Amino acid sequence: MKRIFALSLAGLILWNCESKTPPMEYMPDMADSPAREAQEADPNFPNNTALRLPPAGAVPVGYYPYEYRGLGVDQLPNKGLANPIKGDLANLKRGEDKYQTYCSPCHGVRGAGNGTVVGPYPRFNAVQADQSPMAALTSATANAYSDGQIYHIITDGKGRMNSYASQILPDDRWKIILYVRKLQEYDNKSNKGTATK
Repeated sequence: MKRIFALSLAGLILWNCESKTPPMEYMPDMADSPAREAQEADPNFPNNTALRLPPAGAVPVGYYPYEYRGLGVDQLPNKGLANPIKGDLANLKRGEDKYQTYCSPCHGVRGAGNGTVVGPYPRFNAVQADQSPMAALTSATANAYSDGQIYHIITDGKGRMNSYASQILPDDRWKIILYVRKLQEYDNKSNKGTATK
């Protein structure tokens, strides 16, 4: 019995080793799925083409619709957008983490415009004829910006600062703004404290 089984197994293996005909596919699992070329006729769809249109409202991967792209900070309607993120501890912590990663190299750990990228004298942020200095986020100008204006600067860039839209997620931009507001609040309190002494 063992001999018959061994011979039949060996015969089956040898029979399947080489063949002039293509092998039988018992379970193709979409190995030979027919691909359609662009603009090829396809009777399976109502418009008789293989090319599919994206559904209405579809957004391409990596694209975030932003209606104020290209506008200056002062051109935003009603000074821009409102911050939809709550100022709770978790959001502030996330904002601090993202600020330290993306913003502190230029703006400094405390937002004074003295980050590590600025460097020693002659300082990179020294005023040049065509550019403003590195922005101190605790300055009167930055304090006067609305949350929407700061969001716009992070998203679209301004002056020497390029857009950070591809690096920082929209929600994280708002959380960074929450943290910047805390830096400004701390700076205002410390300045009042030194002025009264």
